[in-house]
Amino acid sequence: MERDPHSGPVPEQAWHADALARERGRVQIFNATRPDGLDGWTMDAQQYELMRAHILDMIDEHADADGTIALRDVIDAAQRRYATHPLFPGGRTRNYCTFTKVDLEARCEIDRIPRSSPQRIRRHVRRDTPTSCCR
Repeated sequence: MERDPHSGPVPEQAWHADALARERGRVQIFNATRPDGLDGWTMDAQQYELMRAHILDMIDEHADADGTIALRDVIDAAQRRYATHPLFPGGRTRNYCTFTKVDLEARCEIDRIPRSSPQRIRRHVRRDTPTSCCR
C-alpha cells in the first residue's frame, strides 16, 4: 500500500515541544499535514495514554486479516468504554479518539489507509525510505 500524506515524520522542533509539554503532564498533539508538525494544542497526558492504548489495542485485537480496522469501529468502542470514565467528563471521547489518531499517524505508530471509505487504520508499516521513517 502507498504512503498516506498524514503519516510522519514531523520536524525535530515538534518533538522538542512535546518533551516540554510532557514535563507539564501534557502531550503536544502532532499533525503531519502542518508545516511545523504541530496541531497547536496539548492534551492531558493521562487522557492521551489511555486513548493511545485503546487505538493500538483495537488494531491488535480486532483488525481484519489485512491488519486494518475501520476508524468508526475504534471510535464507537471508545465511546462505549469511556462514556463514564472520569478522564472524559460528559463522555466526550469522539474528538479525543480522532485527535489521538491523527497524532499517532504523525508519530508513525499507525497508518491511515489512503482512499479507504470508511476510513481504515493499521499499525505503521516501516519502510526504508527517508520520507517514511519517524524518529
